[in-house]
Amino acid sequence: MSHLATSPSFFLNDSRNGTTTTNTTPTPFQADPTLGLLVEVVVIVLICGHLLIITTLYRYRPWNIADLLLFSLSMADVINAAIPLQMVNIMNNFIGPHLWTRASCAVFVILTYAFRIASVCTITLISGDRAILLTRPLQHHIIVTTGRARKAVIAIWLFSLFMAILPFIGVGVPGYRDGYCFYQLFDFGLVYGYIIESVGILQLIVVLICFIAIKVTSGKFVKRQSTMAAAKQTGAKTHQARETAGTRQVKQMSAMMAIVVVLYYISWLPYLLINLYSMVTGQINHSLVVIIGMFSLVNALINPVLYGKMSQRYRKGYIYIFKKILSVCGAEQPDGSFFGK
Repeated sequence: MSHLATSPSFFLNDSRNGTTTTNTTPTPFQADPTLGLLVEVVVIVLICGHLLIITTLYRYRPWNIADLLLFSLSMADVINAAIPLQMVNIMNNFIGPHLWTRASCAVFVILTYAFRIASVCTITLISGDRAILLTRPLQHHIIVTTGRARKAVIAIWLFSLFMAILPFIGVGVPGYRDGYCFYQLFDFGLVYGYIIESVGILQLIVVLICFIAIKVTSGKFVKRQSTMAAAKQTGAKTHQARETAGTRQVKQMSAMMAIVVVLYYISWLPYLLINLYSMVTGQINHSLVVIIGMFSLVNALINPVLYGKMSQRYRKGYIYIFKKILSVCGAEQPDGSFFGK
């Protein structure tokens, strides 16, 4: 029983106030079919959105570096939704949260953390790629090659799997106990919790640094282009339009990265903070943990919409796929010749 002292969530909340310390008596999770149905809707939307991205990318082969990184991100998010998120929702809200086995809990925990860490690391990789593209545009194709991007993606997935299995090889403790499966960071012991906290905080810092670099560089580029346009302006509207088109892509990339960073922080900063607070104080507010857990899905939910909105290339792919689906019902077959261009 000594290992439980490092895992506060094994001692669940007093229903009177939703907050506990490690001195309380274990209380079972309560199945909630209403919440389960809501989560099921979220899961279906998430899966459909990322399958849309994956299908679009499949049509655009061979891939560029941005396609490869987006594929890695969507695969992590869609598999996380289709398997571990479904497992926990069905078990805890429909079948019975006390019916987990040691094996099923282990599979759920490993898959959850492997895919979530892979998703987070891929977003960091995307941020780094965009930062290099803007800060060193002439060297980008030398620094970031397709081969290096593939190796980076493979390394991320192997690293994510390794981090996910740590509680089962002696770094921390498994989350299974008496038929229940506990899966927050503070459930696996302080050592594992602090390792994941450190990795998560490092990712947040790197993404923020990349965004600052993108913002500063894009601002200087737009200002320089505007100055050059003003110096060369002869009154012709076509020249002004050409200069505006030349800066549009940079502005769009900067705006997209701003949204990515905001969503990234909304999804993961509260999650890291609530787990850090629980590990330091030994107190858990389970209602808040559930809400923040839902927030962690915001990034995965919005990404398909974001990439369709900000990229005409992906948006055309989305429209083609929607028309292709409608053609099964008798609508006109869409023209997909643009995929090869």
